[in-house]
Amino acid sequence: MQHITIIDYLLLPVYLYFFYILVKRKSLKFDDVELRKIFLIAFALRMFGSFAYSMMVQYYYGYGDSFTYYVGSNFLSDQLLQDAGNIKYFFQSADEVKKWYDFEVGDTNYAGYFGVTSNLFVMKISAIVSFLAFNKFLIISLVFGFFSFAGQWKMFRVFNDINKGQNQKLMAWAVLYTPSIWFWGSGLMKESICLGGLGFIVHILYKTFIKKKFSLKDLVILIILVYLVGSIKSYIIIILVVSLSTIVFFNLISTFKNIVIKGFIVLVFIFTSSVIAYVSNFGEQLQTLAEESKAQVDTYQKNYEATEDEGKGTLAVKEIDASVGGMILHSPAAIFTCLYRPFIWESRGKLIILFTSLESMLLLFSTLYLVYKMKFFGFFKAVFSNQYILFSFVLSLLFALIIGFTTYNFGTMVRYKIMLLPFYYFMLVQIYTIYKDKSVALQ
Repeated sequence: MQHITIIDYLLLPVYLYFFYILVKRKSLKFDDVELRKIFLIAFALRMFGSFAYSMMVQYYYGYGDSFTYYVGSNFLSDQLLQDAGNIKYFFQSADEVKKWYDFEVGDTNYAGYFGVTSNLFVMKISAIVSFLAFNKFLIISLVFGFFSFAGQWKMFRVFNDINKGQNQKLMAWAVLYTPSIWFWGSGLMKESICLGGLGFIVHILYKTFIKKKFSLKDLVILIILVYLVGSIKSYIIIILVVSLSTIVFFNLISTFKNIVIKGFIVLVFIFTSSVIAYVSNFGEQLQTLAEESKAQVDTYQKNYEATEDEGKGTLAVKEIDASVGGMILHSPAAIFTCLYRPFIWESRGKLIILFTSLESMLLLFSTLYLVYKMKFFGFFKAVFSNQYILFSFVLSLLFALIIGFTTYNFGTMVRYKIMLLPFYYFMLVQIYTIYKDKSVALQ
C-alpha cells in the first residue's frame, strides 16, 4: 500500500527548512565552533535517516511496524475529527480501544495491534503529531526523528561533559554519527521515542544529581518522560533503575572497610533487586518481548518468506526460559550475540544485515583493541573505578542480555540494540581517554 504521496514530498522541504532554522538558531548559542558543527551534522544525519528509513519501508519492504502505527493513528485522528468526544479513547485501555476499533472498522489485519498497550501508545502519539503534520507519513516520521535527535543531543552533551570535552570528535562519531543509531532511531517507530526520551532522562538526572541544579520543571518533565518510555518499553526504565542502583550500591559499599558490613550490604542489595524484579513482573516483561519479536518474525515468514533460510538474517527460534536461572545460563551467548553479531558471513545476500555486521565487527575490534591496550585487567579496573563507565557497562550488558535473550531476527535486533549503543560507545571512548592520558603521563 502506498502511504507516501506526492503531498509528502511537497511538504518535506518546508518542514526540513523549519527544523533547520530551529537547529541553526540553537547552534549559534554554542561558543565552541566544533560543537556547533557536530550539532548540525548530527541533525542532518538524523533527518536523512528519517527520510531513508521511510523510503526503505515504502519502496523496498513495502510493509513495516511504521505503517501499522500510521494506520492506527489515522483511525484515531479521523474518529477525533468526526466527534471530539472520542478523545476519551485516548485515555482508555488497549482492550477498550480494540473493541471500539472492531466495532467501527473490524479489520483483522490491524485489530490485534490496537490490543497491545505499547503499540497503541505509539499510535496515539502519532495521531497527535498528525494534526501538526497534515497527517502525512513522511512528515510524522520527521517529527519522530527530530525528537530522537533532540534527546540524543542532550545525552551527547552529558557524555561530553563527563569526558571533559576530550576526544570530542571521536565521541560525536561514536554517539551521534553511528549509522544504525541515526537510521533505525529516526522513523515512526518505538525506538525513536525511546531513544529520544532516554536521552532527555539521562540529561535531567545528570543535571539534577551531579550538577546539583534542581528545578520543579525538570522534575515534571522527568515524570512525563519516564511514563512515556515506560509505556512503550517498560524494560528500558527497569534497566535504567537497576543500573543507577548499581552505582549507588558501589558508591555506598566503597565507604565501608569492614568486610562484614560490606557483606550485609551486598545481601540487602540482592534481596532488594529480587523484590523489584518480582514486583515489576520482570520475567513477564521478558516473555512479552520475546513473543513480540517472534510474532514479527512469523509475520515476515508468512508474508515474505524472509525466514526460510536461517542464514538470511534470522537466529534459531527457540522457546525461552524467562527465569533468573535461564537468563544466567544463556547470558554469555545472549550478550555476545547482541553486541557483536551478525558476523559478515551471516549476512548472505542481505545488504542491511551486511552493514550491520560491519558495524558489529567495528564494535568488537574496538573493544578488543582497548582490552589489549589496557592489559585486560586494566580495562576492567577502569570500568569498576569510574562510576560513569560502570553505569554504562552495567546498562549495556543488561540491554544486551535481554535483547539477545529474546530476539530472533538480526534485523529486529539491530533496531532494539540502538538503545545500548550510545552508552557502550561512551564507555569505550572514556576508557580510550584514560589510556591516552596515562600514555601522555608516562612520556
